[in-house]
Amino acid sequence: MTIRRVFHRLLWPALFLLPLWVLFGRSFFGVPLGLQFVGQLLLVPLLFAGQAVASGLIVARRSVRSSSTLSWLDTGLLAVSWSAQLALGFFLVDSSAGASAASAYTRVAGGGLDLSTALFALSAVVVIAAGLALIASAVWQLVRETGRRVAASMADLDRLAGLSGSSAGRETTRPEAARSSGSSARGDGPVIRIAPRGPDGPTRP
Repeated sequence: MTIRRVFHRLLWPALFLLPLWVLFGRSFFGVPLGLQFVGQLLLVPLLFAGQAVASGLIVARRSVRSSSTLSWLDTGLLAVSWSAQLALGFFLVDSSAGASAASAYTRVAGGGLDLSTALFALSAVVVIAAGLALIASAVWQLVRETGRRVAASMADLDRLAGLSGSSAGRETTRPEAARSSGSSARGDGPVIRIAPRGPDGPTRP
C-alpha cells in the first residue's frame, strides 16, 4: 500500500521532470548537448503527451482519487516506464559528435560509445512499449471499474423499485379489504319488496 501511494504522489512530478531529464540529463554530467538535442525537442513533447494521457486515465478512476493509491498494475508499469526514461537521459549518445559529447554513462563508466548506443536503443524500445501498455491498462481498468459501478447502481435502482412496488401492493390491498368487510357488515343479500296497501286492498304489482 505504501509503495502504491508513493507512486501516486510521484505521478505528476514525474510527468514534468522525466522529459526534462531526457532533454538535459547529459548536461548534468558536464556533457555538451549536440545535434540530437534538436531531434529531442520534437520527440520529448510526444513523450510528455503520452505520459500525460496515461496519468489522466489513471486518476480518472474513482478508486484512485478516493484512496490516493494506484493499482499494482499501474505501479509496475510506471516503474518500468520511469526507469527507461531515466536511462534515456543517461545513455544518449550524439552520433555526430566525438567522445567529448558522449553519454553520461560513457563519462562515468568509461565504456565505449557502442555500448551506450545499444543501451539507449533498448531504453527507447522499453519506453515506447511501457507507455503503450500503461495507456491500454489504464483504459481497461477505467472501463472495468465504470462497468462495476454502473451495475451496482442499476442493482440499487431495481431493489428500490421492488420495495416501492411491494409497498404500493400493500396499500391497494387495504382499501379492497375494507370495502369487502364493509359490504359484509351491511349484509348484502336478496332484496324483499313490500307493496303498499291501497283502498281496496294490497296493490298487485
